[in-house]
Amino acid sequence: MFEIRVVCDADDTGPVTAALEAAFRIGAVRQYPSRTPGQARLYVTADHQPDPAGRPAAVWPSPDAAYAGAPVLTDELTWVAETAAATAASSGPADRTFCLRRAAALDRIALLDDTLHVSSDTPEVATEAARRLLALDRNADGGGHSAGTVPPHTLDAARDPRGYVRQEYAAWHRRNLAAVDRPAPEAP
Repeated sequence: MFEIRVVCDADDTGPVTAALEAAFRIGAVRQYPSRTPGQARLYVTADHQPDPAGRPAAVWPSPDAAYAGAPVLTDELTWVAETAAATAASSGPADRTFCLRRAAALDRIALLDDTLHVSSDTPEVATEAARRLLALDRNADGGGHSAGTVPPHTLDAARDPRGYVRQEYAAWHRRNLAAVDRPAPEAP
């Protein structure tokens, strides 16, 4: 759920409200005068529309399933910090693996905060890191790097970016475990 604020011509409040209703599930529209003569301010609480095709929402892996076998959180945070420092020193862009592992580590911290009933901004920070991964995957050549069943450009991914991170982390972790378990080629 989120809040939308629109400033528009007073005569356009009807069409603007209709457009908001078409795009989102909205609550009551609150209208106030604007500081600019002839304009109005509209405030509305909104949420995403259900999938128009009537498909059920994506089923993301549970945190336990997504992070099963993941490195200890302190080790993961050390890797993220060291990689961030190395990336900053080389002035190179962060790669997808870094963005994915950072988003997953922040998600795990946010889940711990929820479990321990700690009030912090970690859920918001984790969500923002997840949105960055989504943006990276959406803008990647060839339509994205998504390895899961829900691609990054879907409404489900936009609705739950941390769920998308769990899906992608689980797939990435499985691929890496398979690569480690693969036998080395025999010498001729």
